[in-house]
Amino acid sequence: MSPAGRLKVALAAAMRRRYAYAALRVLRRGLAEAIERHLQLSEGPRRYNGTLEWERLRVATRRAFGLIEAKWGHVPFDDERSRP
Repeated sequence: MSPAGRLKVALAAAMRRRYAYAALRVLRRGLAEAIERHLQLSEGPRRYNGTLEWERLRVATRRAFGLIEAKWGHVPFDDERSRP
């Protein structure tokens, strides 16, 4: 699965949560996995040109945080419960 695809799956899981802090925790965990996967693909012996994939990941991240903010309003970035 591509890094942007992993983030889309995490967004779907985050949107099923009841509270904003729980959604943010799930989304942050998915974003960390997506970035880790992107780095693995771009550093290995069969590395790929990740510029386009990095742009897709950036756009998907902005969209995900926008959707969470649209659903719950304020996104509690500083809440302890929102940390993965």
